[in-house]
Amino acid sequence: FLLSSLNCFISVESRGDMDLVLPPLGALTTLQYALTAAPASQPRNAIFAQVFGLTIAMFVGSIPNLEPWLKSALAPAIVIPGMAKLGMIHPPAGAACIVFSSGNKTWKHMGIFLAGVCISIITSVVINNMCDKRQYPTSWPLLKRLRSILISEKEKVRTS
Repeated sequence: FLLSSLNCFISVESRGDMDLVLPPLGALTTLQYALTAAPASQPRNAIFAQVFGLTIAMFVGSIPNLEPWLKSALAPAIVIPGMAKLGMIHPPAGAACIVFSSGNKTWKHMGIFLAGVCISIITSVVINNMCDKRQYPTSWPLLKRLRSILISEKEKVRTS
């Protein structure tokens, strides 16, 4: 709901020139709520893989005299092995690089899309951690440390 509303707002405010690329964000939210413990759904992978994939896609999209179908094939052919080599597999980044490699998207589109990724991460952290049986993210040591501090503070309050 939040991302769809944001997409409508961006489209109206930009008079149709800008939009939020929703399909890869739909795949991201599926990972965040259905596979919370999977490495591919973790914020580190989501953010860094998207930045990596979109940057490659933007450069591939800007290659002159290259057929659009070849751009759409070349971008994921570079991005997917690159994500694997860097240890940050994130399937929605592979999908996003296909969309952004067309040459029709600008760096502003990329910024808006990355803002959508961050909004999705923030909302999924809040919603997933409302339940004691779920923890998201699972692989960020800083948040684990923060959570342990909060739990120890709760225990101190209970024992006093």
